[in-house]
Amino acid sequence: MATVTTTTTTTSGPSLGISIDRGYVNSLFGRFNILTLAINAICFICVAAQPWSTYIPPQGWFYFVCVTGFWSALIELFLGLCRIQDRMVRVVPWKLGLLIFCGLWSFFYLTAASAVTHYAANYENREGWYAGTVFGFIATIIYGIAAYYRLLDWKGASPVSVSQPA
Repeated sequence: MATVTTTTTTTSGPSLGISIDRGYVNSLFGRFNILTLAINAICFICVAAQPWSTYIPPQGWFYFVCVTGFWSALIELFLGLCRIQDRMVRVVPWKLGLLIFCGLWSFFYLTAASAVTHYAANYENREGWYAGTVFGFIATIIYGIAAYYRLLDWKGASPVSVSQPA
């Protein structure tokens, strides 16, 4: 009697499913995403809480900067949690794009907060404008620091090893 042995080999290709990376929130860029998400929301709330009678000309620019920064930080957080950025790195240069975005938003927050400060000085009920200005300048600093770490990441230096003395 003859014995027949069959061997079945299964190979799996790259995983196309979406999985959540919980460690991303504790990474440097995950913390920057959460921080920028929070500061954008705070800036928007400070400006949106003003009564309509205290409308000032740069309000639309400040709204645009806050809301666009909020939604882009939310999308970036989602992409980082799902690790989609790592999967599409050959198609889209994420590191360079995020570096440019953080640098631009640092400049945008600087101009928006400066314009709101200048105009709010001449209006009544300006406490919310000044609070938005303070948080706008804080957002300028946060986006500037994020742009610096994005530059280090884009150049290939590890941001964590650079921040710790050797």
